[in-house]
Amino acid sequence: MNVHKRSVPVWGLAGVLLCALLIAWGIESKGKKTSVVLAQQETWATPEAQRLGVRLLETRDPSGSPAYPVAPGDLLFFTNAGTSYGAKNPKNSVVVINARTKKPIAMSDLDPVYTAKFASHGIAVSQDGKYVYLPSISSIAGPEGKTPDTTLVLDARTLKIYQIIATGGPPHHAKVFSDGAGRPRVLVEHFNWSNPSASGKGFFVLDPTDNNKVVAGMSSADIHGIAYSGFTTPDGKYLYYSMPPANRNEVGRDIEGWMAKIDTASWKVVQSLPLKHYPIWTVFSDDGKWAWVTNSLDDKVLKIQRGTKPGEKDKVVAEIPTGRGPYGMRMSLDNKEIWVADKGESGPQDGRTITIIDAETDKVKSTVQTDCVRNDHIILSPDGQEMWATCNTSHDIVVLDTNTHAIKARIPMPNVGDSHGGVFVAYTRGANGITAEVVSDQNGLQGSALAAALKRTPWVVAGVR
Repeated sequence: MNVHKRSVPVWGLAGVLLCALLIAWGIESKGKKTSVVLAQQETWATPEAQRLGVRLLETRDPSGSPAYPVAPGDLLFFTNAGTSYGAKNPKNSVVVINARTKKPIAMSDLDPVYTAKFASHGIAVSQDGKYVYLPSISSIAGPEGKTPDTTLVLDARTLKIYQIIATGGPPHHAKVFSDGAGRPRVLVEHFNWSNPSASGKGFFVLDPTDNNKVVAGMSSADIHGIAYSGFTTPDGKYLYYSMPPANRNEVGRDIEGWMAKIDTASWKVVQSLPLKHYPIWTVFSDDGKWAWVTNSLDDKVLKIQRGTKPGEKDKVVAEIPTGRGPYGMRMSLDNKEIWVADKGESGPQDGRTITIIDAETDKVKSTVQTDCVRNDHIILSPDGQEMWATCNTSHDIVVLDTNTHAIKARIPMPNVGDSHGGVFVAYTRGANGITAEVVSDQNGLQGSALAAALKRTPWVVAGVR
C-alpha cells in the first residue's frame, strides 16, 4: 500500500515530462527556423503585469548577423513603416535611417502573424540601444479578433523578435524616460477610447534592464478617466497625461478634457487640471517651469505655468492659435520656439503645415508649408539643428532646419509605409567596443543630449576620437 502511494507522484512527473516532449516535438514539427522558448509566466509576470492584464506570450532567439553596420560617431534614426493611411507596405516594419545622409539603411522583415496589415503609431528604443519596441495595432484594413494586441520587442541590431508581449489592449505609443531616481523606463500606452474599435485600458511601464518586466502602470479606473498620451517632465518626477472625453467622435466637441499630473514615485494623480476640447501632446521647458499642450478640436495650444513649489498648482496662462487639428509638438533647443504639427486631427482635411510659436510672447511666428500630409509627431535632433516630421499619409519624413525653418530633406518610406514617430540613437566608442545611446525621441531629448541641453552646452557624440 505504501509502495503504491509513493508511485503516484512518479507517474505524475512522467506524465508532465511526456507532455513537455510532445509540446517540444509539436513546435519542431512545424519546421520553424527560429528557436522558440515558451515564456515562464511565474518569473516574468509581476503583480503589476497581472493586475493590468499584460502577458509575455513568447520569447525567441534574436541572434544573428547585424542588420546594419555601425561605427563610432554614427547617428541613426529608428522609425516604423506601417500598413495604414493608403500605405502599400504589406507588413508593419522597423526602418533604420542614417541621420546624416538621410538614407534608409535597413528594414525589418518580421513574423506576418503579428505584422501583416498591422501598424504602429509610435516606436521606442531602450536607452542603451538594446531593444526596439514596436506596438502593433490593426490598420484600417487589418484583421480583427485574430491576433492578440501585442508589442513586439526586437533586438535592435539584428531586428529580430526577442519578446512578444500581449498588452491587454491596443498599444498606441511607446517612448522612454528616466524616472525621478534616474532608472531607465519604457512607457507603453493603449489606444484609450471607450468604443469597439479601440478599447484600451490605460498604460504600463517596462524595465528594460530586467527583461522588460512590468514595474508600474495605471488603468482608466486608477486615473479616473480615459488617458490618451503621456509625457514626462525633464527630471522624470512627473508624468502628464492628456485626458480627452471618453468618445471623441460622439462627444468630443461638447465635453472638455483635462490633464492628469502623475507622480512617478507613487503612481498617483496629484492634480487634475481642466483644459479644453481633446488635449493630446505635452512639452516642457528645460527648467520645468512651463508646459504646453495641444488642444486639437480647438485648434490651439495651451500654455501652463507649472506649480514647482510645495502646495502650488499648475495653471493655464495663455492660449495660442495653430493650424487645423494640432497633434504633436516639440520645443527648440534654446527653448524659444514651440513647433506644432498641424495634423488635421478629426477634421475634414489632412494638415500640411507646421505652426511655430514664440514661447515667450505666446504669438505665432510663422506657418511653414511642409506638404508633410497628416504630420503627427515631430522629433528634435540631439544637436538641436533639425526637426524631423513624420508624415502618415504622404508616407515620408520631412527634415527641417530649426534656424531657417527651411526644408532640408524629404525621406520616402521604404515600401511606401506610413511613419509615426522616431528615435535618434548615437553610437560611441566604449571600453568594450561600440555602445549605443538613445538621445532623442517623442518624449524629448534623452541621455547625454538632455544633459547637454540642461547645461546649455553643445551636444557631440561622446567617445569619438
